[in-house]
Amino acid sequence: MFGVLWAVLGVGLFGLIYVSGKMTGGAISACQIIWFRYFGALLTMLIWLMLRRNDLRLIASKQVGLHAVRALAGGGGGMAAIYAASNMEVASATSIGLLDGLFTILLGVFLLKEAFTPTQWLSALVCLFGAMFVVAGGDSVSLDVNNWFPALIALCGAAMVAIESIMIKTLARSEPAVSVLLYVSAFGTLIFLVPALWLWQPLGSLQTLALLSLGPIAIAGQLCNIKAFRLSDAALIGPIRYSWIIWGTAFGWIFFNEVPSLTTYLGSALILAGGAKLAFSRARR
Repeated sequence: MFGVLWAVLGVGLFGLIYVSGKMTGGAISACQIIWFRYFGALLTMLIWLMLRRNDLRLIASKQVGLHAVRALAGGGGGMAAIYAASNMEVASATSIGLLDGLFTILLGVFLLKEAFTPTQWLSALVCLFGAMFVVAGGDSVSLDVNNWFPALIALCGAAMVAIESIMIKTLARSEPAVSVLLYVSAFGTLIFLVPALWLWQPLGSLQTLALLSLGPIAIAGQLCNIKAFRLSDAALIGPIRYSWIIWGTAFGWIFFNEVPSLTTYLGSALILAGGAKLAFSRARR
């Protein structure tokens, strides 16, 4: 149960990062936003380590390559989501991106050998149906010929986010949280520096500070995810990520004055019902 609550909070914190692209009005590239997110997180971790005076030898990782793959998958998934939403209907991009939950379930079941009962599969499908119900209640989710490439990018992004979820699951069980956060921030800063510089847009001081603040927000969200994956199976956490629809509705209303429709409320209720069923039926192994 507590793993689910941590997962829901983590989704909300990362939701702030995903809407940051819309807040800029599309003036800043996804590469630049993602780089600031990792660089801000790296600065936060370094300051925290200096204040705590941690011995870096104690947090050295023996799975450096796994951290690099996780940073590439997570950052790539975030960039794909921002790109897709900027180049096709937001409703269509969102509906494709929601497939990351199902990808996480499949990876958790078939790669990590996590057990999942028919009732829990049904609950997961209720979560997915609720998410699709919300999306379909807005703009059309049909794809025309001009949208096939961003749609493919969105699909690849969903797969990369699912891969990152499995990486977090693996790393969270074997390494301290500080190592997981430090390594992914460092690798993300290095990996996405070149594409960020390639598409760099000049920023004012306030814009720079705002983008750097995505780092501490991401750190808090990752801590929630680490706690969630330590307490629950990846196959359970995957469907709970559909709670982004609820967070997204709230952010849309608060930041963009978007009034939710009746279908949004009905779909959100389905997501909550499916997630609650999973939370109470899935005991920690």
